[in-house]
Amino acid sequence: MADHEQEVPLFGAGLQDRKLVRVGDTVRRPAGGWTNSVHDLLRDLRARGYDLAPEPLGLDSAGREVLGYVEGRDPGWPFVPEILTEEGARQLGRLTSRLRSVLATYSCPVDARWQFAEGAPRSGETMQHGDLGPWNLLWGDGPEVVGVLDWDFAGPGDPWYDTGHLAWFTVPFMDDDRARARGFPEPPDRRSRLAAFAGGAGISAAELVGVTVRAQEEYERRVLTRGSYSCEGPWKTLLEMGFHKNARSDRAWTVRHFA
Repeated sequence: MADHEQEVPLFGAGLQDRKLVRVGDTVRRPAGGWTNSVHDLLRDLRARGYDLAPEPLGLDSAGREVLGYVEGRDPGWPFVPEILTEEGARQLGRLTSRLRSVLATYSCPVDARWQFAEGAPRSGETMQHGDLGPWNLLWGDGPEVVGVLDWDFAGPGDPWYDTGHLAWFTVPFMDDDRARARGFPEPPDRRSRLAAFAGGAGISAAELVGVTVRAQEEYERRVLTRGSYSCEGPWKTLLEMGFHKNARSDRAWTVRHFA
């Protein structure tokens, strides 16, 4: 992990330049006060067999976070077939089930510091990824997800938030215009995809609709509160771009068509 290797800028699906660079077989980016706690979480997950989490490698000489580079395909536009097919939706449901289980058994230090919380989960809470969407997944040469990226928003919360959040953009729970903008070139068969995702997640379709509506409501709250609190950064950008309004309209659409 030599710091003198060439740096190659990385540009993903984010709305901002997050100053990500690839250096050899690592990724570097600015660290924060939450980085040590996130790395402890990632180390624990990997030690318990969750190999989709990137390998945490500490800080470099410039004080940047260092993670192992994960080779894979991003979701693209239109979405890759691994998302567009019903089997793809089922596999993503299974991904949430596996992630929910491993996060629920994380022994969180009481002095942990997260980006928007401190300490361990309270009663009724577990750890969550906090931004589980197609944009933070990588696929290998086959149909399997090989990486779950960008754990900066990890922290205590509703154990079903990640499930609802990924279902929101996978079923998807939004109108056809919004779905096309997100990666669906043709109107999807949402009821079949809902059944497939729910089956993979191990819950009923009605339960999945419920956790998705909760996730949409919580996401709106986060954009409003975190965006208002921040002077800059991703949540400020999301607020300025009206993502809270998108969440509100998607929630109304979901309730109207599925509740």
